This record gives sequence, C-alpha cells and structure tokens, in this order.
Amino acid sequence: MPDKTSEAPDTSKPVLYYHYAGLTDTGMVRDHNEDAYILPANTDADTLAQKGYLYVLADGMGGHQKGEVASAVTIETVNAEYYAATLDLSPDAPESAIVQALANAIEQANLEVMAATQGGGTTIATAVLYGDTLVSMNVGDSRIYLLRDNQLHRLSRDHSLVFRLVEMGKLTEEESLTHPRRNVLYQALGQGDDVDIHIVKEKLQLNDVVILCSDGLWGEVGDQAIKEVLSTITNPLTAIEQLVDLANRTGGPDNITAIVIQISDQKAPSEGYGSPVKSPQATLDNDDTHPSLPVLQPKHKKPRTLPENGHWEENS
Repeated sequence: MPDKTSEAPDTSKPVLYYHYAGLTDTGMVRDHNEDAYILPANTDADTLAQKGYLYVLADGMGGHQKGEVASAVTIETVNAEYYAATLDLSPDAPESAIVQALANAIEQANLEVMAATQGGGTTIATAVLYGDTLVSMNVGDSRIYLLRDNQLHRLSRDHSLVFRLVEMGKLTEEESLTHPRRNVLYQALGQGDDVDIHIVKEKLQLNDVVILCSDGLWGEVGDQAIKEVLSTITNPLTAIEQLVDLANRTGGPDNITAIVIQISDQKAPSEGYGSPVKSPQATLDNDDTHPSLPVLQPKHKKPRTLPENGHWEENS
C-alpha cells in the first residue's frame, strides 16, 4: 500500500513512512461484531499527501443492529467528511486545520448516528498523521496509545464515570479496573447534540508506535501486555494478532479491535499488512519472533445496555 507521508521542507528531517494494519475479532462470547475500523489504504496518494493519513475505530453500542449501524456510520462519515474538507495544511503548523476538519467530521458523524439508529451509540478513536504531526481525538472509552522509547503513553481520555473518579483522586488506576461501574460512559456518539471531543496534538518521532483499540482489547489485556507486544513485534498485523489472541485467552467476552501504526524511515511492503476496512480475522506469514506472552486471568462482561439514566453501561 502507498504509505509515504508528505515531505517537510526541512531536508535534514527523515522522510517518515507509516506501516499500519487493522484487525477486528468478534471474540469468544458475542455472536456478532459491533466494532468497526477504517484505514487510509483506499484513499488516493495525492489526497493522502495533501490531507494526511486518517485512521478511525468505533465500538458500537445498543445491541444487535443498532451498535453495528452506529459504528459503521461513524467510520464512513468521519472518513468521507474529513477528506471532503478543504484543508490548507501549513508545513510549519498543520495542526489547527487538521483539528478543525476532524472535529467537524466527528460532529457530523454524531448527527448521522442519531438519525440512523434512534437510540444506538458508539465510541470513536481517531488519528490523523501528516509528516511528523499526530492529531488524535476520542469520545467514549476506546483508547489511543503512543509507544515511545519503550514507554506507553495514553493519548486518549476515557469518558467514563470511573475514570473521572480516578482523575479526582478518589480511585487508583488499579481499583478502576475492577470497579462495579467501570463501564458506565457519560459520552458517546449518537447520544445528544453536545459531544465532548478529547484532542491531543503530538510531534512524531522515528520508531514511535501508535495504537487505537476498543475496550475489548485494553480492558482485557492491560497496558503492560500492550507495551510488551508492541515493543517486541515489528510487523503491525502480527502485533495485533498477538493482542487479539491474548484478549481471547482471557475468555474474549467482548469484540476486539485495534489499529497499529509504526513510524519508520523505510517503505512498507508493497502488499501491505491488512484489510483497509473492518474485516474478519486475517493472517500473514512472517518470520517475526513472538514475545513471551503473559498469562492473563479471565474477565467476564455482558453487552452494553442503555439504562434509564441515560448513561451507557456494560453490565458486570
């Protein structure tokens, strides 16, 4: 797949390439998949050079059909709206134009989800990479991480009641993982006109790794396992396959979806790494050495429902 970024005017900087893959898996318990993702592989090279590389992941909620429709509408709307926008990306400071276009695309997706599902909803995690610029946005509890120098940094913000208690100092991160109301969200697309979009702008460095993932992954395997896999495996699809396997070894109670993007100074293989749109489990022959994976304890979750108080919740 083409993956060269637009070249910065400063010729002393390395030309960065994005090696990426996405994968979604139904898990071991659910009978359908409400997650969705889209990659920039089907976008033409000129558009990518002018507007950057857009990655979108959504975790639908509201039960069969509603959740699937919400996530599908979201990834398609954000992708279409962002690339249809008129962007004048300054080589020195492209962030502001990207932020405006991507936020507008998410707000339009929110309206489209409300119109299409009548009660359905979805989280969203999305990122645009342009040269050495990263703009990430999220709503809900799908996460975005940056691995740099063997340290995993969370760029996203969980819009959950329990995470708010962590921010207030009333719970520790460890306590939040087993809190009985850990899956109650106060923000999701499709649940009202006002959307609280969390925005982060970052300068990319060579060998950075960015991962977008649904809670079916991070909630089951944890940050340490994500870091270990991303630090060890150089093939982005193989890394996701290992993470999906870890989540399923805990019982796979939820749908599992991830996008991995590695920042390199080398071109990616011409055949690419994976499907550009939501797809069933994929495989790739390779010679990568798999890491020694940690043993994870099973966790049990039931599908999200929408209680009368208006908060999305996964019943424990």
